[in-house]
Amino acid sequence: METVGLMCLYAITSYEDIKTRTIPVEGAIVFGVIGLLINLFTRQYSIKSLVGGLLVGGIVYIFSVLSKEKIGKGDALIIAVTGLYIGFVNTIILLWLSSILALIAGVVFVKKRKYGFDYELPFVPFLLVGYEILLMIKTIRGVL
Repeated sequence: METVGLMCLYAITSYEDIKTRTIPVEGAIVFGVIGLLINLFTRQYSIKSLVGGLLVGGIVYIFSVLSKEKIGKGDALIIAVTGLYIGFVNTIILLWLSSILALIAGVVFVKKRKYGFDYELPFVPFLLVGYEILLMIKTIRGVL
């Protein structure tokens, strides 16, 4: 259930993030409630881990405010919702993977397409790819 919920969330919000550079807040909240309910019933992650995952999004939100939205507030919301699905440690790993992917793409865009350093990349598609990589790692390790 977790995988289906997050993949749907990322697919919908990736499309919107690329097309309009916005994140649909109402949809993110709905997915957040679904993620919380899934974990309350399956008890896959502890409440402490879920709160920690939610706080990761809160910290990203603070960075968004401090950086004058160089990191989007919508991205912070999606990361917080992710924390309700996959807990603290997996959210940190996913954020790290996604950031590395965004860095690589940014370097390629600057080098190949001659975009400036101020070019804004939508971040949710990198969360989608990062989550897929995380799933592959878990599958290979036999955790999933």
